[in-house]
Amino acid sequence: MSDHEINKTRSFIKMLAPTANFDSVLSFYYDETNNIRKSYVGEMGFNSPVTANFVLGGLVHEGMAPDVAPLIKSFKLQKTTKEVKFKHIAKGSFLDCLKSNKLKLFLEFIESSNLYVHYSSINILYWAIVDIVDSAIANSEASQKLGPPFSEYLKDVLYKLSKLEIDSITEVFYYFKYPNIKKKDVSSFIEALTHIFKDYIDTEEFHFGLESLRQILKEAKKTNSLPFIMEGDDYIIEDFSEFYLRQIYLFKYSTHTFDNENSISRILNGYKILDKSIEIKNYSFVDSQTNQLIQLSDVFVGLMGKLTVYFNTSTKEKIDNDFCSLSMIQRANIDLLVDVIEKSHNKNIGFLHSIDGNEERSKMDVISQPLKTTQNIDL
Repeated sequence: MSDHEINKTRSFIKMLAPTANFDSVLSFYYDETNNIRKSYVGEMGFNSPVTANFVLGGLVHEGMAPDVAPLIKSFKLQKTTKEVKFKHIAKGSFLDCLKSNKLKLFLEFIESSNLYVHYSSINILYWAIVDIVDSAIANSEASQKLGPPFSEYLKDVLYKLSKLEIDSITEVFYYFKYPNIKKKDVSSFIEALTHIFKDYIDTEEFHFGLESLRQILKEAKKTNSLPFIMEGDDYIIEDFSEFYLRQIYLFKYSTHTFDNENSISRILNGYKILDKSIEIKNYSFVDSQTNQLIQLSDVFVGLMGKLTVYFNTSTKEKIDNDFCSLSMIQRANIDLLVDVIEKSHNKNIGFLHSIDGNEERSKMDVISQPLKTTQNIDL
């Protein structure tokens, strides 16, 4: 990546998130969950459950790192345990994980120390469909004038429909080798996609969004062009290396320590990341057994992965009902998680990055009034 590309992208993100501080000198530690390497569509559907977000994140601090040995000792793990993993701290569904006293110790430590949390959370299904909306809007001057809120609304509507009609959506994707639609197939792809709308387009929930998208896609048919889904590889939605790269060049004055991930390491080694003609060498891959902060990053990321599955598979009404019957330890842990995320948001909004629909994001409001003012950078 050239210095022009890096600084252009950083400037664009800074414009979208003017209160974020990407220039601090920080130490980031990473682990990931639900890392499927590449997201692709096969004959039987997506290569992984679309209910689980890919989450890359962990712990971050400024200055000296706190001594986490007392925390790890407090977990009272078996002496044969070589490193702390999320499975040692909590197990089961998200709500089951909240029953863990070890999780409470972990979250209390983060809350009271100079450690913060950071994450990139990628909803795979939402990520797969957003380029359809962007491609349609690229063909419509009227839609472009309505700005990002209109675009985000259409993406959310298409995402909700895709959840309900996941088999039909993936069948269309596979048939047309999405996201590499051939020019001769644009019209047929649009017809197949909008055919899925028919059972929903007259409902109150979906009517305005689906009808708007259907009309915009009609304009795309006239040009035989859906620009953002015509130049990819057959079936391959994308790999996740871009989210590792994003952290490296966005927080270019910080250091980034990743858990060993050979496939990602090979990809990153293929890039020469330049800033003012100087190569950026601010990251490393290490064995997690040698780094306790990476081990604790696995705990946080594991919990966030469970949370995304819970949100992606639960209605707001179900979440509300679930949270009315939490035990004391569950309530304490969810409050601590909310406090830790809010503490990190207040420190630097740039720590929180999400590619997800408003439908899923808004579920955090159900479990936490304070987080109604918390934002995630969506880029």
